[in-house]
Formats: sequence, structure tokens, C-alpha cells
Amino acid sequence: MPGFRITANQVTVARLIPMPILSWWCYQALATNPPIPMKMVSAIVIGTIIGATDFVDGYLARRQGPTVLGGLLDPIADKVFVVFCYLPFADTGYVAWWACGAMFVREFLVTALRSAYERRDMSLKTSYLAKAKTWTQMQAIGVIMLFPVVDPTVMRWLLVGGMAAPIIAMLVWYAVKRKWWRGSIYMTLSMVAVYVVYVSGSELWSMRAIMIGVLGITWISAFDYLAMAMTQLRGRGDFGRADAVRILGALLVPSLAFAVLAKTPAQPWPLLALFAVELAAGGLDNLLSHHKKSSGALAWGGRVLGTSILLGAALALPRYAQWLAVAAAAWSTAGVCWEFYRGRDYYLDARIRNKAIREASAVPGRT
Repeated sequence: MPGFRITANQVTVARLIPMPILSWWCYQALATNPPIPMKMVSAIVIGTIIGATDFVDGYLARRQGPTVLGGLLDPIADKVFVVFCYLPFADTGYVAWWACGAMFVREFLVTALRSAYERRDMSLKTSYLAKAKTWTQMQAIGVIMLFPVVDPTVMRWLLVGGMAAPIIAMLVWYAVKRKWWRGSIYMTLSMVAVYVVYVSGSELWSMRAIMIGVLGITWISAFDYLAMAMTQLRGRGDFGRADAVRILGALLVPSLAFAVLAKTPAQPWPLLALFAVELAAGGLDNLLSHHKKSSGALAWGGRVLGTSILLGAALALPRYAQWLAVAAAAWSTAGVCWEFYRGRDYYLDARIRNKAIREASAVPGRT
């Protein structure tokens, strides 16, 4: 078709669509003990394809120019990918549910702090360690998926290849760009640690140890953000109810959701939906906070605290946990849909451009 082109936003949306299929295949593979190899291989293939599209939409965004919607969708897609991969392993006991819950408490908490900074025209810059955290989470997904279905000898060779590949990539990068890729050293060292753990213990023990390692780097990478919040935000003296309900929700929602997953007979699908919409709400809240259009304490608190109450009730009343989990997901989804409808002017590109033109024309001497 003349004039048709694939955009970065289209690739990002295409990355989001198959994520439920990936999670479903993981559950299918883990339904038996030992897991079904072919189904797990299918999940690995789907996950690899989804992960590869992240490089594609990044390339297209650099070539075509970034958009407001793309800046909103891309980090949401990355976080949804992580939760849709880790949740099946937590649900089936291959990794500790509390470790996954603590990992996502960090993600929600940093998102809440970023909104607090944006509302005050302050910058919460992403540290290099935070980027390394993302690599670690992604690497761990692939390794954990391989552990239950790959022969131990083959797995050792795969880990050796995982140690060597980043160094080779670094040398190639230097030969082409004359720049050293320092991330390759981190990747190699992390694979060395995985190899040492694997040859020293059982597969299940190795998977759980890797999850603890992921949790460690995830929270270490948050210390910079927390330290800045303690010094800069507290020093301003304007910490309000809108900030408090966001932080409280960041602590409660992921903790209770993973507890419901592990401690009740509730099915995982409403909890997956809950995580997806709440992660999307966090990204949107960062954008709206930048434009001083974020929700107040009542609207945000009504959603996250209502969701938390329903999840707490599911824990207290396991007989009704399924219905309460569905109600929590529905309550959260309704609130997030309203957030996206209310903030539509700030992520639809044409309207953003028109608004910027109007604001510029209203200032004397500007065109």
C-alpha cells in the first residue's frame, strides 16, 4: 500500500498483544512435574520474539522521531512483559512469591516517586544501575525458563555461551563504533554468578537463588531514588496526601496481589490483568504529573485503596478469593480507564502539538 509504514508505536502495541499468550504457555509448560519441554520451548520462542521487538521499536523511534504516546507505552510494555513472565513461576512455586512481590513493590514505588518529582518540576533521572536491573530481570527470565527443561550438560554449555557472548559483542561494538560497551562486563559477570550457582546446587535451588539475586539488584538500584526522595522531597516540606496515597498504593497493591496468588485458590488471570492496568496507570501518571494534570488524592486513593481492600478480603476469605480478585481487577481497570480517558489530550500526539502551538501563539513575540 503506497505511503504505508510501520511505526515504533505499532511495534510496541504488537509487543503487548501476545504477552497473555506467553504467560499462558508458561502455565501450560509448568502444569506437570517435570514441566513439558516442548511447551516451555514454545514459551521461550514467543518470549524471545517479544523481547526482540524492543530493539525494533527503539530503532524506529530513533529514525522516525519519538512521540508522547511511544514514550508512555514503551516502558509499560517492558514492565508488563516482566510481570507476565515471573508470575507463572511464582504461582507454581519455582521462585519465591514474596521475592516477586518485593520486586514489583520497588517498581511501583519508584514510579510513585517519579510522579512526585514531576509534579514539582524536578528530575528523577534513571541511573545506570537501574538499566542494569532491567537487563538482569530479562536475563533471569530466559535462564529460569531453560532450567526445568534443558539437560544439565547442555545447560552448562549454554551458560558458558552466555558468559562469552557479551564479551564478543563488546569487541565487535568497539571494532565498529570505537566505543566500549560497559554493559557487556556486567552481563558476563552475572552469567558467571549464575553458572557458579548452577554447578553448586539443584535446578530448583538455582532458580530460587537467581530470583534472590534479581531481587537484590532490583532494590539496590532503588537506593538512589529513595535517598533523593528522603533529602529533596522531604526538604521541600510540601509532601501531601496525593503523594501519600501513591506510595501507600505502591506498597499495598503488588504485595497483596502476590499474596493472593500464593495463599488462595484464586486464578492468576485477574491478577495479571490487575498488574497490567496498574503498571499502565503508573506510566500515565508520570506523564500527567509532568503536565500538572495528575489525579488528586481522592481519585487515586479511591482506586488503589479500594483495590487493596478487595485483595485483603480475598486473603481473609479464601473461599471467595476468586470473585474478590475479579472484583479487584474490575475496580482497578475501571479507574485506570477513566485515567486514560481523562488524560487523553496529553498522550495523543496531534492534540499535544495543537496545544503547544496555541500556547506559543499566546505569548507575545513567539510564533
